[in-house]
Amino acid sequence: MRALCAYLRVMRGTSSLMVAVLGLALSAMPVLAPAQQVERAVVVELFTSQGCSSCPPADEVLAQISGRADVIALSLHVDYWDYLGWRDTFAQRQFTERQIAYRDAWQKTVIYTPQMVVMGAEDVRASSSNAVASAIDRAQAADALVNVSIERDGGMLKCRIDPVAGQVSGTVWIAKYDLSESVAIQRGENAGREITYRHVVRSLNRIGTWTGAEPEEVAMPQPEPGEGVAIWIQNGDAGPIMAAAKIENPVE
Repeated sequence: MRALCAYLRVMRGTSSLMVAVLGLALSAMPVLAPAQQVERAVVVELFTSQGCSSCPPADEVLAQISGRADVIALSLHVDYWDYLGWRDTFAQRQFTERQIAYRDAWQKTVIYTPQMVVMGAEDVRASSSNAVASAIDRAQAADALVNVSIERDGGMLKCRIDPVAGQVSGTVWIAKYDLSESVAIQRGENAGREITYRHVVRSLNRIGTWTGAEPEEVAMPQPEPGEGVAIWIQNGDAGPIMAAAKIENPVE
């Protein structure tokens, strides 16, 4: 996996210890027999904003599914509503760019909030819990080509990528998120509201390309209390997501 150089270039807001550990721990594993059964975790990305009056119902839908073991719910705050008078405290330009990448991949003409993307492949009405649940069911019913798993290994996390059916390749992404954050919004369309957001993404890194020729392992520090880590394999930067896994460390 050509991951180390790419990861070091894009890593921002990450401790030097984590970078050093990742540099030492990325290694190939011997080829093993394909897994017989794969638990499919479904990645649900919500593009949202604190400055968007239509977003709170979608934020609540994401909160409802965030506790599911078979769902990786990610709240990605975009920055293009900041001009309305309230600067989103979680917004990052790279999240807007990710949403634009989906728009371009689907040959659409606009981006909007709230938008929910399921497994990088389906644009779902974000405020409808039924529509989101149906999209998750469809994603879980699809055949798995890759298996991604995370387990605790001492003071570290061990992330493993295994081929399941044939040889496929993909981009490896890692996201770090806060399990819960509350914000008192003082201006803009949601002025006067205090909103609790779930699974707020704080960092999103494209760490390289998995060739699919053999299993791989990535090691990283465990999340702090109140944080979660997700890893997934995606077709390019904005194609369908083939497999994903998460691990969380709730506040005791």
